[in-house]
Amino acid sequence: MAKKDNTNALQVIAEAAKAATQAISTAALEATKVLASNAQEASKVVNVASSIDHDLLIRLETKMEGLKNDIAEIKNGTATQLNDHEVRINSLETSKTKQNTMMSIGIGLLSLLVTLLTYHLIK
Repeated sequence: MAKKDNTNALQVIAEAAKAATQAISTAALEATKVLASNAQEASKVVNVASSIDHDLLIRLETKMEGLKNDIAEIKNGTATQLNDHEVRINSLETSKTKQNTMMSIGIGLLSLLVTLLTYHLIK
C-alpha cells in the first residue's frame, strides 16, 4: 500500500509539475507579447521625439541662415550708407574750404581798397 501511495503521490506531483510548466509557458508567452507591444510603442515614441527634435533643429538652422543673411544685408547697407555720408561730407568740406578762401580774398581786397581810399583822402 505504501508503494501505491508513492505512485499516486508521484503522479500528482508529475501532473502538478506539468500544470505548473504549462502555466509558466502561457505566462511567458503573454509576457513576451506585452513586452513586444510595449517595445513597439516605445519605438514609436522615440521616433516621434527624434522627428520633433530633427524638425526643430531644421527650423533653427533655417532661422540662423536667415539671420546671417539679414546681418550681411545690414552690414552691406551700413557700408553703403557710410560711403554715401563720406562723399557728402567731403563735398561739404570742399565747399567750406572754397568759401573760406573766397572770404579771405574778399576781406583782403576790401582792406586794400579801404587803405587806398584812406591814403587818397588824407594825402
